[in-house]
Amino acid sequence: MMKSIKIIALSSVWLMMIWACQPKEVYMPKQRGYYRMVIPDTGYQLLSKEYPYSFEYSQYAYIDDYDLHDSAQYWINVAYPQLNAVIYISYHNFHGDSALNVMINDSRSMVFKQISKADDVIESVIKDDSANVYGKTYEIKGNEAACPFQMWMTDKKKHFFRASLYFGCKPNNDSLQPAIDYISKDIMHMINTFKWNN
Repeated sequence: MMKSIKIIALSSVWLMMIWACQPKEVYMPKQRGYYRMVIPDTGYQLLSKEYPYSFEYSQYAYIDDYDLHDSAQYWINVAYPQLNAVIYISYHNFHGDSALNVMINDSRSMVFKQISKADDVIESVIKDDSANVYGKTYEIKGNEAACPFQMWMTDKKKHFFRASLYFGCKPNNDSLQPAIDYISKDIMHMINTFKWNN
């Protein structure tokens, strides 16, 4: 009996040594990846509340308006919960060219505060004489740019509208690029359907 236990033990050790010497697959670490974003097809809806402006926005977003105080009246957020993104919109009623110039300069300075993180800023002009809408868009390129898209519009008389896109995560625009492209397209649709209501 003792002899058979020794034979079984030696056989087990011998089998384990043979198995240990077999060639194994080489472990290769997986490359770092990002979650796949599911981007829905876009449909649009008209901003239904009474504001001094109107536009069409994505049916996958919702409007969150916040009246902090009288100076922030008609400020809204266009929120994209599936993409963890928000377009922050501010509105000002102004009087005189000097007030308009201050708001335009403030908007430009907010864009160019990101220069240290940006690779490039692509500036485009908005001009629609029939709708009395004038302004600029700023597409901010760069992996660490906190706000990849900003814009402002005015009628040059009393209305000033500003929008900026932010994501609720640390900037990494390589992984966010599909969402940035999707929402940038929505912002362009917003601009193309934009109207002043009074």
